Amino acid sequence: MSARSQPRALAICGPTAVGKSAIAVEVARALDGEIVNADSRQIYRDLTVGTGVPSRDALALLPHHLFQFVDPCERYSAGSYVRDATAVMHEIDVRGRLPIVVGGTGLYLEALGGTMPMDRSAADESVRTRVRVEAAVHAHQTLYEWLGVIAPDDARRVPLNDRYRTLRALESVLASRARDESFRPAVPLVTRRLDMVVLDVDSAVLAERIGARARAMFENGIVDEALAASRRCPEAPALTGLGYAEALAWSRGEMTRAEAIASTIRRTLRYAKRQRTWFRRMDTALRVDALDARAATDAIVSMARESISRT
Repeated sequence: MSARSQPRALAICGPTAVGKSAIAVEVARALDGEIVNADSRQIYRDLTVGTGVPSRDALALLPHHLFQFVDPCERYSAGSYVRDATAVMHEIDVRGRLPIVVGGTGLYLEALGGTMPMDRSAADESVRTRVRVEAAVHAHQTLYEWLGVIAPDDARRVPLNDRYRTLRALESVLASRARDESFRPAVPLVTRRLDMVVLDVDSAVLAERIGARARAMFENGIVDEALAASRRCPEAPALTGLGYAEALAWSRGEMTRAEAIASTIRRTLRYAKRQRTWFRRMDTALRVDALDARAATDAIVSMARESISRT
């Protein structure tokens, strides 16, 4: 399929607390677009305070898709995301509107754009359990070397210090080995063109915003959300999210409130650093300073209109 005939979408990404949601709404209003979530925590139902989902007012302004539609007890993969987002964007195409993908989960965005290989076997629970056990016992270097022995080509594609991708690659290789005869691509190759925009702000500004967000989470009820989800399923994947583990630790008396907030801030800062590293690899993306939301919106709208005029 030629670039001119590919379906299009605009993707707005960046580190947590950079202001993606508010800017994306204004961009969508200017471009007659609809928002498609690409945040791996905002997919979960009943987890609002700690995930930064758009406000009710923002949700009422225009259509938002793939927000809070997965049970917190369930696992959700990048392959499932590609399937669901592709279906939603096709519906937006049919309505003659522009899909605007918004989020900070780089894996989702690259999988959707076709730059992250998704033609791998999905791991079943026994394989995931084995990898979790090995990861709890062995250092990351050992896991990476194991991957290099059993799947050298996969190891060469995974950055040396990328623990997440190392574990996922191990799961995939072990799963495909376990059932070679039934192996089939998990997700078809994606042919949608994504015009990428990466938002960022000065590190000091981002740290200030992250601190304010963490304090607000504990003021606005994250403990109640965490306890409700934990009562339903103590091992819920969603409870590994920023702030939720700390909220549960505080409720159990393992941390003071101040310690829980401080831990949430530290973990969020580390997460934002990893996000920035991921997004720096997107060398064709438009880089936009998000400090002035109005100027950022104007820059993105101008780029998108120019891109549309060339197709």
